[in-house]
Amino acid sequence: MRQMLSLVGVLNLMSVLLLIPPSTSSEQPAEETFKGFGDTPARAEAAGELKALKGKIDAAKKDPSPAATKTLLAQVKAAEALRKAMWKTLSESFWVNRRAELKAKIGADLAAALLAIGKIGDPVLSKMMFAEQSALRARMDKAEKIKDAADAGGQMDDIDDAMEGLQERLKAAAAVSTWLGSGFKSMLALADSAIASVPSQRLRTVLRAELDFVDQAKNGALAKLDVKAIQNATLPALRRLQKVATRLSADGSALDRELVRVGKLVKDAGAPAELATKLKKLAAEKAAGWPQIRDFESIEKAIDAFERSLGELAAAAQKSAVATAK
Repeated sequence: MRQMLSLVGVLNLMSVLLLIPPSTSSEQPAEETFKGFGDTPARAEAAGELKALKGKIDAAKKDPSPAATKTLLAQVKAAEALRKAMWKTLSESFWVNRRAELKAKIGADLAAALLAIGKIGDPVLSKMMFAEQSALRARMDKAEKIKDAADAGGQMDDIDDAMEGLQERLKAAAAVSTWLGSGFKSMLALADSAIASVPSQRLRTVLRAELDFVDQAKNGALAKLDVKAIQNATLPALRRLQKVATRLSADGSALDRELVRVGKLVKDAGAPAELATKLKKLAAEKAAGWPQIRDFESIEKAIDAFERSLGELAAAAQKSAVATAK
């Protein structure tokens, strides 16, 4: 019976205290376990207690007296108590080390994120990403003030996971920033140049107001951090702005020449009163800051309507001239 308890006591100690399967006799896992304590007084203390306990067990095993059985049972209970104490110390030591590790890692990641944000040229995009970085910084500041290492470490683990998401979003933001500084900027410059060539100050104001809407659309799509989404939200409007501005500039001069040509046709037709009145009306409209439109959506319709009216007048003048010749 004493020998059975001796065996049970030793195997129990080896399995629950040294963290190895009952069928294993190697004590190497105990050394591996101690590494978790780090190079701290707790590690030396735990190693000393384990050595002392094993010494008592070895002594009891050699004792042939019946009292050795009780001694072995007591040492098994002591081993269990030591196991619990070691686990508590190991857990605390783990979270102390983990907390320090995460503090350094997250601090470096937050600093790197701030540098990446500084390279973003668009102010709205930069502000948006800075807000995300600042939110994580605030969470980290709060976690650092927690006294319990396990609670602090758990929260820092969550922040570390969130940092991975921020880093991915920063990569996407960098791609968006690159396109905004090249593709979007180029299209914006083309539209702005076309608007500058429009003779009418009033119409330039109307067109530039549309640029504000394009900028709003761009800002609204930034949250997606997707170049394609921002292109879809801005490029069609920029192309249309450029087209309308170009028509106002190029067609304006062409229509002046066309008015002169149609005027000659009306004159050659004998200047019928009806045609002369229409010509005068169109000429006055063109001279009075044409087209008299104050909203962007109606500009192209006004241009089309004027060109159609002038074309119809030219056709009527030619028809009248033919009729007069007969």
